[in-house]
Amino acid sequence: MNIKTQFDIFIKGTNIDLVVLSSEIVGQTNWYSWFNDEENTEYMQQHYFPNSKELQLKYFKEEIEGSDKKLQLGIYHKKDKILIGTISLNNIDFQHRKCEISGFIGEKKYQTLKPFLEANKLLIKHAFEQLNMNRIYGGALNKDVSDFFVRMLNFETEGVLIDDVYKNGHWNNVHLIGLLKKDYK
Repeated sequence: MNIKTQFDIFIKGTNIDLVVLSSEIVGQTNWYSWFNDEENTEYMQQHYFPNSKELQLKYFKEEIEGSDKKLQLGIYHKKDKILIGTISLNNIDFQHRKCEISGFIGEKKYQTLKPFLEANKLLIKHAFEQLNMNRIYGGALNKDVSDFFVRMLNFETEGVLIDDVYKNGHWNNVHLIGLLKKDYK
């Protein structure tokens, strides 16, 4: 997809950059369509209702733009010059210095370990070293995803929410993980 918008780099990486999202990016990328793909969203709490550019723009305006509780960035593939996913810190709590991490590579060609790992490392570093968070937490429907965070990013397994989310015709467990600042390096 030919993008006319200039991507504003927020966090510079090696193979990917984390970029500021904008209404122009919503309008000129496949971002909205990633959530209409049943295979892409198999292990996400998405794909319950169809998404459109208009709905994605509404989400951007209401949930991302100007929020001090959510930092959502685009994952930009430097070599191919394409937005391949998004990553975010949600429920940012400055009083208790904690936040939730989530990320998604929407472009299938790029759904590999390398960009996902790099994006998470960059955002985790930002959370601890710039936002002064003490704890980052998350959860996954797919145990392999939570195991990835434990194995590759030094998170700890914190528990399981049994039959917590209805998806794909059955109830799913949510595998909880967390990382303390003192353990992240």
